[in-house]
Amino acid sequence: MTTTLEPDALPVNVSNAVARVVEEYLADLDATVPGLVDGVYLTGSVALGDFHPAWSDIDFVTVVHTEPDEIQRVLIADIHERLTLRHPEPRFEGYYLRWSDLAAPPDRDTTLGLHARGGVIHAGSNWVPSILVWHEMAEHGLHVHGPSLDRRSIARDPEMLREWCLDTLKSHWTPWWFRSANIFSSAGLGSLGGWAPTSGVLGVTRLHYMLSTGRVTSKCGAGEWALGVCEPEWERLLEECLRIRNRPTKPSLYRNPFRRRRDALHFMDLLMTADEEAFRAPVEEPAS
Repeated sequence: MTTTLEPDALPVNVSNAVARVVEEYLADLDATVPGLVDGVYLTGSVALGDFHPAWSDIDFVTVVHTEPDEIQRVLIADIHERLTLRHPEPRFEGYYLRWSDLAAPPDRDTTLGLHARGGVIHAGSNWVPSILVWHEMAEHGLHVHGPSLDRRSIARDPEMLREWCLDTLKSHWTPWWFRSANIFSSAGLGSLGGWAPTSGVLGVTRLHYMLSTGRVTSKCGAGEWALGVCEPEWERLLEECLRIRNRPTKPSLYRNPFRRRRDALHFMDLLMTADEEAFRAPVEEPAS
C-alpha cells in the first residue's frame, strides 16, 4: 500500500487521538491486507471541522479496488477489533467502498455494503451507506492515504439527499421530539440538561441547512448559518446551543432550564413543520 500524494492536514481542532488512531489503522491495513486498499478518507465531524473528543466519532471511507473476499473480510474485521481494543474512544466507524460505487448514487442492489462499527464488520445490502456519505466525500472528504479526491468522480444526488433529510426528520427527530416533550419520561427529564436540547436544535437545523442549500455542513456550521438568517427571537437559543457544544464551561445564557427546554422544543417543532411543508413533494392523486 503506497501513498501517492501528501495527505490532507487534519483540522486544527482535531485531537492527537485522531491522528494516532488513523496512523495505527493505516499501518495495520498495510501489514494485514496489502494491495487491497486504494485510499482512505475521513468524513463526518473530523472533515467538517466539528470534532469534539467527548462525543464525536472518527468517520471514514476506505476505498478498495475490488470487493474483499471472505478471507479478506475476516482480516479487516480483525483490524477493527484490534483497533477498538486499543482505542475504544473516539470510535472509529465507516465504510468500505469501490471507486465504481462512489461514481454512482448508492444502490442496495449494486453498492458494496461493508460497514465497520464498534470493532465489528457488518456486511450486506442493509449496510449500504446513505447518500450523505457521497456528498460528504465530494464536498469535504479528507484524504489520509492514496489519491486526492480532486479529480475523482463522486456522484451527488440532490433529490436523494432531500429524501434522506426528510426521512431522518420523520424517523429520528420527530419521535425524539415526542419523547422529550413528555416531561415525566426519562427523555423529558433529560431535556432539562444542556446536551439534549443542543443535539435536537442543531440536529434539525443541520437538516434544514441541507434542505435549503443542497450542501452538507456540521451541526455547529448549521447553527452559525442559522444565526445569520433566523428571526431575532431565536438568537439566544442558537447561541446557547453553540456555547454548550463549543464552550461548555462558559455561563449559560438561560437562568431557567425549563425555559431553555421550552424554547428548544418550540424551535424544533416550527422548523420541522416548515421543512415538511416546504420540501415534502405532494402526493399525486390518481386520475379519475
